[in-house]
Amino acid sequence: MTFLENKAIQISIKNLKDKLRHWQYMFFSLLLPIMFTIMFYFMLGNEEDPTGRTNFDYGFPGMIMYATGIGTMNAAISFANEKSSGMLDRLDTMPTGRKNVFLGTLISESFFLMLQIIIIFIVGYVILGLYFEGPLELFFGFLVALLFGISAVGLGIMIASVSKNVEIANAFSLIIFMLLAFLSGSLMPFESIIVYFTPPYWAKQIFLQLTVLGHGINDSLFSSSLIGAGAETIPITLLGGLLIVITYTIAFTLLGILVFQKKTKF
Repeated sequence: MTFLENKAIQISIKNLKDKLRHWQYMFFSLLLPIMFTIMFYFMLGNEEDPTGRTNFDYGFPGMIMYATGIGTMNAAISFANEKSSGMLDRLDTMPTGRKNVFLGTLISESFFLMLQIIIIFIVGYVILGLYFEGPLELFFGFLVALLFGISAVGLGIMIASVSKNVEIANAFSLIIFMLLAFLSGSLMPFESIIVYFTPPYWAKQIFLQLTVLGHGINDSLFSSSLIGAGAETIPITLLGGLLIVITYTIAFTLLGILVFQKKTKF
């Protein structure tokens, strides 16, 4: 079997073609994080601190996680549409396997997220000229954001799997997505133990400390995005945080497959 003959790959290609046919929704999905990025840039200003960094340099990693976390909504809506259209029932009559359907959706949504991250990078680092330590650090930050995005997509597919229709999937995924964005401190500083139970926190802190502060993988993570005199570290290194992000991604993927393989009627 060649790569293109793989059933999951074939389904992912079909999904990408569907997205291109509905480019208006893709455009809105990309426009929203870009709009918030520019808005927060002018709100926070460009006054530099003694290190030469601005407030938004510290805040931009959170905006990247916000843009990436939209994958939860995109995946939930896209997959719920597949169910409501009867496509899932038709696939059940074919030797495709629900595992391949799940993986195909995961691949196509993750590919779209990768493009979304690249566009946000261009807006932030090329157009707005935000600070980053170097190309290598930025590349590893990109990989962290993509890894988190895959877990967000897996969560979105799970939400769609247990939702009865597109409207419920849309509303439920929006609530979950926005809660995680705020409770993780991605959109604004949030000082609470709750942040440690949210996937975006770990991805955001690793990205921030790698790309903006230039920390190494063995440096300790900060408790929040408030990097300054009052910042405190926690007894977990960036490597430990990365392992937590990987654990979330694997867990959401495996749980998604298990939930999705239950053939419920809608």
